[in-house]
Amino acid sequence: MPEPRARLSVHAIGAAVRPDGGHRPVAALERVAHAQALGDLVAAARGVPAERLRLLPPGRTGGVAAQALAALGPPPEAEPLYLVRSGPLRDPRVAELARLVHTVGWHGEDIGVTHLDELGGALVFDLLSWAMPAAATALICDEPPFTESPNAVPLRAVSLRVRRGPGPLDVLGCGEGAPPPGAGRRFTGAGPCDAWLALRDAIEEHHLMPGDRALLHTRGPDREGWLALEATSPAALHLPQGPGQGEAVEP
Repeated sequence: MPEPRARLSVHAIGAAVRPDGGHRPVAALERVAHAQALGDLVAAARGVPAERLRLLPPGRTGGVAAQALAALGPPPEAEPLYLVRSGPLRDPRVAELARLVHTVGWHGEDIGVTHLDELGGALVFDLLSWAMPAAATALICDEPPFTESPNAVPLRAVSLRVRRGPGPLDVLGCGEGAPPPGAGRRFTGAGPCDAWLALRDAIEEHHLMPGDRALLHTRGPDREGWLALEATSPAALHLPQGPGQGEAVEP
């Protein structure tokens, strides 16, 4: 087992985004089993009328996750897959991870990580620093099962190939709360995938040079966190085709 806090690096970033989301009003899902009951439960927990909610229909979850993972292609050798979800499953009886592993034919261990909320794209590296072997793939999913917004809420997923030792993007640290000052160029967002998508766009457009430091800063409605990286050889980073969204902000 590797020593805790051993150095990590990112070697590939895949992504998939569904801009239209696909959430629908509870009333429009009357033929979907338990949709009304689920809507009532969520509405009661959030203290809002059920009419304000829109739910993600069955079959819409997991699509962008499978696309982002497939974009990376299979690893050269079996390695663990860490699926990081931004929220609870819509139906706790559905094994989303098992379905995904079966769909893509993943060879290796699979581990589900929940309750990191909007900080999943940053704080998962705290887990990886002591839990992963020499190599692993992290799949960050942002597929909100419900929303109060009347506007389209995109579904997003980012796949990361992570290795121990130096690489194109070296991991310098991560944490919850406000980021440290002077940590590098900021890539911001409110969800777990936003800052990664913005960073990916910047690397594709050759805006990140060797020696540059990047700060992935996530500030959501409930939590704030960060991940610091150093671009040692960004041109060597594998960026399979996939759309990206986000905002890059100079420090």
